[in-house]
Amino acid sequence: MFQEEWSRVLAASVAPVVIISACALLCLAFYNRLAAIITRLRAVQRERLEIQERLSSMSQRDVEHLAALRQTTILESLAEQSVEIQKRARLIRATLLCLLLAILTLIISSLLNGLTIVWPGGAYASAVAFITGMLLLFAAITCAVREMLTALDPAHLELTVVAELTGEPPEPDAPHLTHSRH
Repeated sequence: MFQEEWSRVLAASVAPVVIISACALLCLAFYNRLAAIITRLRAVQRERLEIQERLSSMSQRDVEHLAALRQTTILESLAEQSVEIQKRARLIRATLLCLLLAILTLIISSLLNGLTIVWPGGAYASAVAFITGMLLLFAAITCAVREMLTALDPAHLELTVVAELTGEPPEPDAPHLTHSRH
C-alpha cells in the first residue's frame, strides 16, 4: 500500500518540480538582465557627474552659450534616462521576487504532496500552494512583459537628444516605444 501511495505522490510532485526548474532558468536570465541594467545606470550616473563637474568648473565668460546649452541638454537627458532605467530595474526586481516566491510555493506544494501519505488533508493545501505558485509565475511574466515594453525607452531618448544636438532629423517614434520626449 505504501509503495502505491508513494508512486502516486511522486507523480503528483512532478509538475511543481518541472515548473520550479523553469522558474529557476527565468531567474537566471532576469538576474543577468538586472545586472546589465544596473551597470548601465551606473554608467549614466558617472556621465552625469562628469558633465556636471565640467559645467561647474567653467567660468561664466569661458562658456559659450551653445556649449553650455548642449551640456545642459545632455545632463537633462541623462537624468531622464536614469529615471527610466530605474523603472526598468524595479520591474525586473518585481519579476524576480514573483519568480522566487513562485519557486517557494511550488516547493511547499511538492512537500505537501509528500505529506498526503500521512495527512490526506495535505492534498488541499498542496493544491492551494500550487495555484498560488502559478499565479505568482503569471505575475512575474506580466512584470517581465511590462519591462520589455519599456526596454528601448532610454535608448530612444538618447537617440532623440543626440539628433537634436547634431541637427539630424529625429528618428520617428516606432510603434513599440512608449516614451516621448517633452
